Amino acid sequence: MVKLKRTALYDAHRQANAKFVEFAGWEMPVHYGSILDEARRVRAGCGMFDVSHMGRVLVSGEQAADDLDRLATMDVAGLAIGQVRYGFLCHEKGGVIDDITVARMSDNEFLVVVNAARREADITWMQAHLSPGIHLSDLTLETAMIAGQGPDALSIVDELVEDAEKPSSLKPFRLGRFSLLGVPCQISRTGYTGEDGAEIICPADAAERIWKALHGKGMPPCGLGARDILRLEAGFCLYGHDLTEDITPAEADLMRFVAMGKLFIGREAIAAQLASDLQRKRVGLRLDTRATAREGAKVLGDGQPVGFVTSGVFSPHLNTAIAMAYVAVEWAAAGKQVQVLVRETLHGAEVVKMPFLRLPSKKPSR
Repeated sequence: MVKLKRTALYDAHRQANAKFVEFAGWEMPVHYGSILDEARRVRAGCGMFDVSHMGRVLVSGEQAADDLDRLATMDVAGLAIGQVRYGFLCHEKGGVIDDITVARMSDNEFLVVVNAARREADITWMQAHLSPGIHLSDLTLETAMIAGQGPDALSIVDELVEDAEKPSSLKPFRLGRFSLLGVPCQISRTGYTGEDGAEIICPADAAERIWKALHGKGMPPCGLGARDILRLEAGFCLYGHDLTEDITPAEADLMRFVAMGKLFIGREAIAAQLASDLQRKRVGLRLDTRATAREGAKVLGDGQPVGFVTSGVFSPHLNTAIAMAYVAVEWAAAGKQVQVLVRETLHGAEVVKMPFLRLPSKKPSR
């Protein structure tokens, strides 16, 4: 039996009576009592998530910008110091190896955040494609990562930061270095919920002290269950479900994160796909039931199979089930009426634009 990895916050989760599940080889909290209540708290105020299982990889060297620009779909070379961008690593056929963020830490130093399930594969793939002289350091186990999310999250993080300039002064998708409880941290105005908030990267041995201080200021812990609801309401993909090596950014309707004006691995295949007719496209579905449509559920149009569900949840904010699916392009327009097979029963559903909610819940201060 494979031993699951644990984050630096495992003991804190256990003390808070977390219910644990296996996720990407890690033992992670799925909830602390009620998944729906945790999701509601984030939208109404704030909540914090242990996201230390996600990979943190430092890429440095004189040619690091050019190399990452060739590996990733977003404009890496054009990043300003302290700027963060979302995009993809793609293979030669255009399929998504992983969805990632890249932050420029200095002229020749970049922080790449990758999905937990893809960390080892991503590192191997990057090492195989980086130029000699480029150094890659896996910081995942020596650091922790805490995401404070929700309209009140930044103000709480600000209270614990000792610098005159606070994380709330950052623009969205910007990163800075701050002292939090005397601990040097990298804090970015990013997240995976659709809400305003901050992601804090700190030394692993300081994580529990920071976690408990945030909790003491009124930021409750939330688990993977709430995170899944929130990210789906926001229309965000989960790798291994809504994105895979068999799905391209064009099919996922995420070309806004692909800089086609530069050369990168997979560009030719994506360009060829765009030049021909796409066969399928990722869409949002709002169902007429509270029953969750699970991954793989069939989507029917006019009684015939037209696609399949990749993610589904019950949304406590819409009081109905929602899902992401890949459907034939002729069924991808908003307003199309389809059916989804849920537990051997067909339920009506409407193709809708994402995000499913108007987000963030309150307008960011900047």
